[in-house]
Amino acid sequence: MRELTNILWPRPEELSAIELEKFRQMDLELDAQINGLPDVDEKQLAAYLEAVQRIADEEGKRKAGAETRGTTFIAAVATLIPLMTWALGNTDRSICSGGWGCFTWTTVFSLAVIYFVTAAYWSLKSLAVANFHVIGVEDIVLICEKKKDIIRELIQQTLLQARKNRDTINEKLTFIKIAQRRFFNGLAILGLLLMFDPLSRFGTFAFLASKLEVSATPSVAGPSSCVPVNLLMPFKPDLPKNSKSQVTKSD
Repeated sequence: MRELTNILWPRPEELSAIELEKFRQMDLELDAQINGLPDVDEKQLAAYLEAVQRIADEEGKRKAGAETRGTTFIAAVATLIPLMTWALGNTDRSICSGGWGCFTWTTVFSLAVIYFVTAAYWSLKSLAVANFHVIGVEDIVLICEKKKDIIRELIQQTLLQARKNRDTINEKLTFIKIAQRRFFNGLAILGLLLMFDPLSRFGTFAFLASKLEVSATPSVAGPSSCVPVNLLMPFKPDLPKNSKSQVTKSD
C-alpha cells in the first residue's frame, strides 16, 4: 500500500531523528579524518590533487544537472498551462454536458493540474537549495599568510568542500526526482484526457450510454405478452357446418 501511495503521490522519504543523528556523526567523523590526513609523498601530491579535483568536478556536474532539470520542468509546466486552458475551453460537450462524464472529466483534469503545479513547486524547491561550498579567494590568501603547503591544503579543502556539498546536492536530486515523477503522472493523465476527446467526437460515449439506458429500462409489456398464441388457443376452432355450402353458393 505504501508503494502504491508513493507512486500515485510521490514525496521525499522522511528520516527519523535517530537516522539523522547517525548521518551527522558519520559526517563529523569523515571531516576529522580529512583534517587529520597524514603527509603524502611529494611525488604523489599532484596525483592526489587531480583525484580530489575530479571528485569536486563530478559533484559540480550533479548540481548543474539537478538545476537544469528543475528549470526544464518549470518551463514545461509554464508551457502546458496555456495548453490545458485551451483544452478546458474547447472540451467536447458530449463529455462535459452534465452527469457522471462531466464530473469524471473535471476531476481527472484537476488532478493533472495539481500534479503539474506540485512538480513546479518541487523544482523551485530544488533550485532554492543554495548552500554550496567553494574554495574562495580568502582561503588561498589565508594559506599563503600562514605559509602552509598549498597543495596539501588544497587537497584537504577540496575534500571538505565535496563532502559538505554532497548533502546539498543529494537534497537537490531528491526534490528533482519528486518533481519528475509528479510531472510524469500529470502527463499520463493529460494523455488519458486527450484520448477521451476523439472517443467523444465519434459518439462512442453516447453509444455506450444509450446501450446502458436500454439495458437498464424494464420491459413495458407484462409477462402475459410473452405467452405463445398456440398456448392460448390449444385447439383449432371448428368452422360452422354450412360455411362450405355458403362458399359454394357464393361462387
